[in-house]
Parts: sequence; structure tokens; C-alpha cells
Amino acid sequence: MELRDYVRAITGRWVWVVAGAAVGLLLAATAGLLTPTAYQARVALYVDAAVVEDPEDPSSAAEVRTTVLPSVAELASSSSVLTRVAATLGLADSPAALAAGLEVTTGSGTSVLQVSATRATPAEAAAVVQEVGAEVARRADLLFPGTDGSLLRVTPVRDAAAPVPASRPVSVLVVLGALAGAGAAGLAAGLTELARPRVRGRGDVARLTAAPVLGLLPADLPPGQRRPARWLSGGLPQRAEELARLRWTLRLASDDGAAQRVALVGAAAATTSLAGELTARGLDVVALDSPRALSAAGFDRVLVVADGRRTTAADLTATLAAVRASGAQLAGVAVDGLLPPGGRWRALLVAGARGDATWRIDSRTGTSVPAPAGRAPVAPQAVAVLAVAMVGFTRSLPMGLTTGLLAAVALLPLWLPLVRRHRGLPLLLASTGVGLLSGALLAWSFADDHGFVLHTASATTSTVLAMVGGVGVLLWARGVLPVPVLGVVFGLAMLATEVLEGSGAENVWKFQLSSPLMVIGVALAVRWGKPAPTVAVLAVLGLLNVTNDARSAFGFCVVAAALVLWQQRPGRDRPVHRGRRWLALPVIGVLGAGGYRLLTELMLAGALGTEIQQRTATQIAQSGSLLLGGRPEWTVTWALAHTHPFGFGLGTVPNGDDLLVARAGIAVTNIPTAESYVQNYLLAGGVELHAIVADLWASLGPAGVLLGLVMGALVVVGLADRLGRRQASGLACLLAPMALWGLAFGPMASNADTITLALGLLLLPRRPRVTRPDDGPPDAAADPGRAQTSLVRT
Repeated sequence: MELRDYVRAITGRWVWVVAGAAVGLLLAATAGLLTPTAYQARVALYVDAAVVEDPEDPSSAAEVRTTVLPSVAELASSSSVLTRVAATLGLADSPAALAAGLEVTTGSGTSVLQVSATRATPAEAAAVVQEVGAEVARRADLLFPGTDGSLLRVTPVRDAAAPVPASRPVSVLVVLGALAGAGAAGLAAGLTELARPRVRGRGDVARLTAAPVLGLLPADLPPGQRRPARWLSGGLPQRAEELARLRWTLRLASDDGAAQRVALVGAAAATTSLAGELTARGLDVVALDSPRALSAAGFDRVLVVADGRRTTAADLTATLAAVRASGAQLAGVAVDGLLPPGGRWRALLVAGARGDATWRIDSRTGTSVPAPAGRAPVAPQAVAVLAVAMVGFTRSLPMGLTTGLLAAVALLPLWLPLVRRHRGLPLLLASTGVGLLSGALLAWSFADDHGFVLHTASATTSTVLAMVGGVGVLLWARGVLPVPVLGVVFGLAMLATEVLEGSGAENVWKFQLSSPLMVIGVALAVRWGKPAPTVAVLAVLGLLNVTNDARSAFGFCVVAAALVLWQQRPGRDRPVHRGRRWLALPVIGVLGAGGYRLLTELMLAGALGTEIQQRTATQIAQSGSLLLGGRPEWTVTWALAHTHPFGFGLGTVPNGDDLLVARAGIAVTNIPTAESYVQNYLLAGGVELHAIVADLWASLGPAGVLLGLVMGALVVVGLADRLGRRQASGLACLLAPMALWGLAFGPMASNADTITLALGLLLLPRRPRVTRPDDGPPDAAADPGRAQTSLVRT
């Protein structure tokens, strides 16, 4: 399906869109009016050390942010604090009820604690949040007592702000509900058209056959469904005029002026009445029930008739094939039943509900300026740019949604046909579905002795669906945009995500800028189509990474440069046998193992800087391995897998026993701050194991592990195939190690964009079916990725 077909499906079924918007509006208005009004008040608390031996020593501030602040956050929502708050204010609420309306968050990179309370009245919300802040400040002395007093100081930096409504205004809900309803109806219209594509005009016929369209005929509406003649302008089409043009066209087919005998064959269309209307002096038109009747009587030509109200693409294709098989001479195709502009509202509503052909839309001949060869029209390119940007922008929206998921759902009719045309994509979608079902069942099974956070479950589900759906969007965009443009747009969206997040990390390059700028820089270099610019850009990026302590990013640049240069080795310039392409797999393995070993030696020798040398030596001395010391989270995963081999499920909160198991597991790394890291990050209100595969296991169980392995296998297979054909671009060579590293050692929240882009560029298309010469032109519109050639290699 092309973008114009999708738009036509939505505009043709405009009644669906209006009805969907009305239903969404009513549901949202009802929900907004029935939801009790609530108010929210906030207070900010600054947490710091009361005793500092050296003002220039930053260790105390860092310890407060990593260890003390999470403990104070837990204190704010503890039962002891909330019991005292309820008693002081005379509230009948239990501590659990108070905790349900309390939200405690810690500022990233700061020592500020944000406490918000949601209550039924503004005064009650302000009183609760003020009392919680005061009680936390009083009890903080007991957390870290010292010989000369408390080592901790909690100071309110902002009094309780004026309470504001916690829920959205009804007017906003109404607008959002109407948009959601209209969008769902538009998506349903697109999927309906995808499942049963209709033939309505010249463009639809041209995509199925090279036979000419001899005429478009307005429907003959009953008098009750037509507007009065005085309301119509003189330039509007009349059925009699279009029939006269069609007769004249059929008569021109005779070179000697002799009478013509024409057979009308309907493609799911009634032709008896039309045959009577076309019959005239010198033109004998006969309606046939089936193309098989063509061999029983002699006809000069055959006219195939499609009905714009019911004929599908399959109907027309089958009819044309039967006519060719009979050996009769095909004159062309006529489309009957277009709704004329003079129809009354009843006729317009029926056509808008069924998606029938209309004269105003489907009679256009497409006189717009065609796009240059090898390029898509401007409108699909603009939509593709927006969709790619939405997939690359991973900042979370309300209810845990992401813009990538919204783009994947909205463009589902465009990329869904590509699923069968790319190897591994059906398996990826099936693994995702099984994994999400497994995660829901696991969460239900842990409900008795573990907590559950709906927002976490929603966010994880959205992230997984956005990853897989984003791959489909990128596959469609690959056929519309050149790969450098796609990479730059995606990288800019990644950069926008990091800038807006504003995590306040001390090493901004390593944690925020490195990945987006690597994607943008290499994508721009790929535009040249030569290895030298790509290798030069990778060298500059590698230098920036190593000077900013980004060791893994430096390794990505080294591996990518090696793969780009390896493709330039001397060899025969002819197609490579399919079996020999997989010889690139050992090369990838050798590069990975050898690169790891070489980089380790360089870091230990101090070739990459003194700071990297000291960190590397310390990690190896503590844990015995650079990978174990740098990524100790796998020890926690291994320990938890022994007690919960099937994972935890979506949104499940680990309990105290899980925390003890995790602490015992990470203890083998001998890292001094390991226990605090487990409590305040890995198992803080959820399970975050700092690896996509491990996170998928925790949320989806063994099916999640299978999903991660499928992702990794598809990346490796796609890269190996392109390396074997010497067609792997520098961007693909960079994304493959980044994606594989993220699967094994990167958090899903910050590495989902990389794995999505890697799969979107590396998935292999299936071999196209060979069409026979008499099958007509191939349906290029069904797969823009096959109809257009990218300007560079992927």
C-alpha cells in the first residue's frame, strides 16, 4: 500500500472518522465528568551532609546522591512517617491510602527530593505535603547518626506550592478523545483497504494492468438521491456524456469503420444494463456472465468493467487473467459506479461509510509532476522523515507511551505488507507477541507476594512494541528515503531525546552525546559512497570517545572502521555465491574477540590515557575480569535466575528476599558500592538489570530471552550477508556492534533506539517472485522498498 492509497482509504471512509471522533469525544467527556476532582501540591527538600571534612572533596555530595537520597525517598513514603502524618492532621486514611496519593522523586544529578501529594481538596493536599516534608526532616537525624549529631541535613528549599488540579481539564480530555477516536477509525479504514483493496479509478487500474482505462462512468442515481438540476453547475459530469465518449472510443478501434461486436465482462460488476446503454448503430455490445463464454462466440474486442462500489483488486486481476487465457483481444477497462457530485446526503453517507468511488476524488488523472527516477514523491518523503524522527525520539509520554509506538500504529497499513517480504520479521513479531503474553501471565502469578506498578508495566510494553513496530516503520522508510537521510534524521531525534532529558551527567559526551553524534557523523560520511570519509569520521569519533572515557564507544568505532576497510580487500568483482557470504561470520567473531583483547591491553598499558588505565586495572583487580568489573549486573541476573528462572513479569516489584539474593550475587565482584547499587538502581521499585536481554528476561520470562536472541541473530545475519557482498555501509558496520553490545550490556530504556535502527537497516529482503511477461506490471506500489533503489548501500 502506498501513502496515497492510505489517504484515499481514510478520506473515502470519512463517515468512519467522524463517527470515531464522536464516540471518542463522548467517552472522554463522560470519563472526565465522572472522575472526582483531585488537587496536587508539591514540596522540594534539599538533602546534604551536615558535616563535611573538606569542602573541595566531592565524595560526600556524590555519596548523598547515590546512597543517602534514595534512602530518604523511601523514608518519605514509609509507614512510620505516614502514620504520624495521619495522626497529626486527624486523617482517617491508612498509611497505604496516603501512600497511594503520594509521589516521591529524586532529581537526576542533584540532591533535591520532590514530594507531591494528591488529595480531594486544595487545603488537604497542601497540609499533607507540608507535614510529610516536616516529618522527613525530623526523622532524617535517625538515618545517619554521628558522635557530634546527625551526619545528614534535610532542608526545605521550596514551601508547598499552591495546589493545582491533578487531572486534566474536561476540555483537554474531549479533544484528546476525539483525536484518538478519529485516529483509530482512520487506522481501521486503512487496514480494511489493505485487506481488501478496491478498484476505484485510473491509478488503481494502472497498478494492476497495462491495459488502458477507456472510461469512468458516474453512477446512475435514483431521482430521490440526486440534487435538483438547478443546484448543479454546467461542468459536472453526466452519465450520458461519459457513455457517448466510451462508445466513440470503442468505435475508433475499427480501422475500416465496420460494425464492432464488443463483449462486456464484469469484474464483480453487473454489465447487463451497461451493455444496453452502450449498444448503438455500428456497435453491438453483449454482456457475458463469465470470461469462459468468450470462446463460444466471436467478438472483436473485450471490455472489462469494474464497479467502483464493490470490485476489488483481486477481482479485476482474476478477470483480466481469464480474458488473456481465452485469447480474446482486450480493448481496455472501464470503471462504473462513481458517485457523481450531484448526490444527496443519503448517497454521500452511504459512499462515505462503504468507501465507494467518487467522481471528485477518483476521476483525477494524476497530472502532478512526477518525482525524478529513483526518488519518492515529496509527500511520502515528508511523512517518512516525521515517522523516522518519532521512532528515534524515545522520551516517554504520559501513560508510558512513546512517539515511536504512535508512529508504528499510525503507519501500520504501510509497513504491515513488508512483514512477509523480509526474512526474520515474522519471527520477530511472533516472539514479541508471545513474550508480552508471557510477561502478563508472570505478573499475575507473582501478585500474591510481590508488588505491581501499572505504569512500569505500561512503559515496558510500550518500549518493546515501539522497538518492533519501529523496525517496520524504518523498513518502509528505507524505500522512501536515502539511508544517509534516514540515519541523520534518526540521529537528530536521538540527540533531541538526550538534550530534553537533561540528566545532568558529569560526563555529558559519554552518557548523552556519543551515540547520537556517532550515528549522525557516520550517516553523513556514508553519503559520499567511499570508505575514506567514513573511516576518517570514525577516527575522529573514536578519538573523542577515548578522551572522554567512553571505552565501549571507542571500541564500536574501531570495529566499524575495521569492517569498512575489510570490504576493500582485493578480490574478484563478481557476485558472491550465497553460501560463501556466511564466511563473514567468523570474521565478525574474530574482530570482536581480538578487538576486546587488544583494547584491554591498550587500556592497561596506558595508551588510551591514565584515567582509563586506572579504572581498567581497578575493575580487573576487584572482579578478575574487565567485563565482570565493568558490567557486574550479570551476577545479579544470574543469582535471580536461580531463584526465579521464569522471570518476574511486567511491572512486578521485587521484594526483600529478591534484594537479599541480588546482594549475595553481586558480592562476588568485590565492588565496595555494589550493595547500594543493587538497592538504589537495579531493584529500586522494579527490575533494571542493565542489559536488554536481561531486562527482557525479567519482564517477559524465557520468551523475552528468545526475543533478545532473535534480535541479535537478525543483526548478525544481516551484517554477514552485506559483508559477504561487500555492501555493508559504514553506518551498518557501526550499528551492528552497538546493537549487540546493548543487547548484552546496555539498559533497554537507553539502547532501544540503537537496536531498532540496526534491525531497520540490516533486515534482509526475501528474493522477489519472478513475474511472467503477461502478468502485467509488477505491483511496485505494494512495496516501495523494491520499487526504488537507495542512493547508497545499507
